[in-house]
Amino acid sequence: MKTKQMKKMAALGLAAATAAGCITGCGSKQASVDENGNYNLKVMTYDYFGNPMKGQVGESIVDQVEAYTKVNLDVMWTPKDNYDDKLNLVLAGGGEDMPQIIATETKSPAIINAAKAGALWDIEELMKEFPHLKNANEAVNDNIRIGGKLYGVYRGRALGRNGLSYRKDWADKLGLDAPETVEDVYNMLYAFTYDDPDGNGQDDTYGLALIKYTAPLDIIQTWFGAPNGWEETDGKLIPEHQTEEYMEALKWLRQLCEEGLIKKDFPTRDAATKSDDLKTQKAGMLVDALDDGRRVADYFENQNIEGPEIDFVGAIKADEASEPRTMATLGCQGFFVITKAAKTEEDVRRCLDFLDKMNDEEMLTLANYGLEGNHYTIEADGRLTRSHDAALNQEYQAMNQLVSYTEYAPNMDPYVTLNETEVYYRQQETIEANAQYAISDPAAGILGDSEEYTKNGVALDKIIEDARIQFIVGQIDEDQLRAQWDLWSKSGGDKVIEEVNAAYAELKK
Repeated sequence: MKTKQMKKMAALGLAAATAAGCITGCGSKQASVDENGNYNLKVMTYDYFGNPMKGQVGESIVDQVEAYTKVNLDVMWTPKDNYDDKLNLVLAGGGEDMPQIIATETKSPAIINAAKAGALWDIEELMKEFPHLKNANEAVNDNIRIGGKLYGVYRGRALGRNGLSYRKDWADKLGLDAPETVEDVYNMLYAFTYDDPDGNGQDDTYGLALIKYTAPLDIIQTWFGAPNGWEETDGKLIPEHQTEEYMEALKWLRQLCEEGLIKKDFPTRDAATKSDDLKTQKAGMLVDALDDGRRVADYFENQNIEGPEIDFVGAIKADEASEPRTMATLGCQGFFVITKAAKTEEDVRRCLDFLDKMNDEEMLTLANYGLEGNHYTIEADGRLTRSHDAALNQEYQAMNQLVSYTEYAPNMDPYVTLNETEVYYRQQETIEANAQYAISDPAAGILGDSEEYTKNGVALDKIIEDARIQFIVGQIDEDQLRAQWDLWSKSGGDKVIEEVNAAYAELKK
């Protein structure tokens, strides 16, 4: 690194130490190489299902990853439900516990602050040195930029991944077709709750399974015509809660709650329980990534439970005169940042080398399907048949949270031809067809340019999110909801709108 660059980096490091609790490491010994030349790498990433890399087989898979990538791997598997809280603590704490690589699902204020404080590496030029990372999609990179700089390796996902999964056998029994409109969805949820879809003569089923994770609410809002985050109106960007369609969606969800089509306690249900009520045949629909519905179908198959059939719908129309809509992903599910716990450019290269190698054929196959003979078999025609046993798959499935999927979204790699179930192929076809209806967020790449959001975004987001949940479950009325929106505006929200639009105007020049 040139002397001028070194001075600049030192200044950034000082800013980071001041603003982010000595995030640079403060004497940490972790960014080192052992006697065999293996890099000591600490990573913080998500645990969605509990018990990650279970048992001796899980440990052996970690050993294989370490041997292939030439690292000594220390993973902070962190449950989704408290990930953001843990992330904030980690970024604020610094010291020897600071990971060099941290996964995030959103460009949160904590991540934006860390980037602006100089606590994260700008990796754009270095990424070009690696065979997979250099092929990153530029449009997706733009979605995760902060202040015009690229601080992350995106965690690639299909654009049209979001939709609804439902019990087709229940719908068939009740004479219901696949839903196309919001009214169709309501009618299906009502019938699943009150028309005895399982035929046991008991009042023991309901419509839509929700949890405290709020992406399903965001998806549903787009059906009504609400934006994905922000919307351009008359050349200006406005946040979703300032649109009429957002309010319509909230009133609809409140009605579902009042009528028992969703459970009032959903804000207290952990993310790991997302599909439990479908697996136990209490609920008939999920709204989220279509992968979740396919996993429910896998569960029924693995448990030899005959009768349940899962099907998918990608996008829903507000009414017959409207176009189908769903919430687009950003082309990714967040990104991996590299912190200043990686002290030198060479350390950063070792981190990027790890992320790059996890996209190699051997690592993708291991992360996506586990071990041959344990979790999958290769058929005579060369096709791969994977395990559908959720408990068994805990031995390997968390490993995919260490893969960036830079070139290929999960399970879409060109190295494997799958021997799969009919429901799997229906899911993939739905995702592919869904892309044309997926609504993107025009502010995704510029929200971090707002100084007010960087400073105050956590509190502002909480005002909107808490008010939305409280309104849906009936704890506050519409006047109280709008009062919270006014509080958001007065607490810095109006300033965020002003700054986002200034950045948007520059972008459009």
